[in-house]
Amino acid sequence: MKKSIVLLITLALIIAISALIATGLTYIDKLSTDTKKKHMALQNFVFIQNAADILAKKKKMFSSASGLEMLFLLPIELKAKDLSLQLSFTSAATGLNPNNLIKKERKKLKLNPDYILLFDRILQTYDVQNKELFLALLEDTLDPDLEERIPGSEMALYNRRFAQGKIENYQKFRMLLDRYVLLTEDINIYTIPWKKLLSFYSTKIDFNYIEPDLLRYMLPYIDQQTIQRLTTAKESVFTKWKELGLPKEDIDELKKFNIAFYVPVIRGELRFREGGEATKASFVYDIDKKKVVDIEYQTR
Repeated sequence: MKKSIVLLITLALIIAISALIATGLTYIDKLSTDTKKKHMALQNFVFIQNAADILAKKKKMFSSASGLEMLFLLPIELKAKDLSLQLSFTSAATGLNPNNLIKKERKKLKLNPDYILLFDRILQTYDVQNKELFLALLEDTLDPDLEERIPGSEMALYNRRFAQGKIENYQKFRMLLDRYVLLTEDINIYTIPWKKLLSFYSTKIDFNYIEPDLLRYMLPYIDQQTIQRLTTAKESVFTKWKELGLPKEDIDELKKFNIAFYVPVIRGELRFREGGEATKASFVYDIDKKKVVDIEYQTR
């Protein structure tokens, strides 16, 4: 019964967003046939802003794991003449946040040994030759001083455009990867699926959408069948630790990594097409803060 109510409410949200998007499509279609003007209209993110406004007004609908699940399961697709638009949502808290390598204890910043061990495990799996250097690059970026743990590991000393402190997104993380390769010529680090394993917009990981490979690194002795049961083949969302059906030692291990069963930070994927021209916009929306925290555009 509860799921039926959530479904109806989510459908109401989709209708509201769809109406706004349809209005936007009509507006764009009335512009001149100049492709640049139509793309500029999209880049003003009218669609993203409309969707964000609706999400803010309907915040209570997504105050639970089941509410998020319904939103993620129901993509929106609209067409108007030669224009088409698709909008879908997923979790933006599926992976490890590298900023958690540093934690605050008694008002002091300290290295987080659990996260360092997890990163070490990932690097070792892909035969990264100098794990210590890459970890030092991460640690020296996150700590407030400019002292180098290893020669060359303080990125801010060698790139004036590199800001010391929080790693806000993958683009900044990629700069550290490039720095490592420059120093070592070890390209194995590029073979790691970092975009799948990392998330930058929440300090917590939503277990309901955790990347299966990341779970495998957290629990290296867990069998493949259990991984699938907890991720790609799960029957419904989890809300409590006991629902996972794991032994206590595994639960205790997972609790080291800021895992929760509801993380209200979501990613929207907006795809717009007119004939052979296409635009894709990806945006991250924080439900609690009621705001878009990142936007990325692609055109082709």
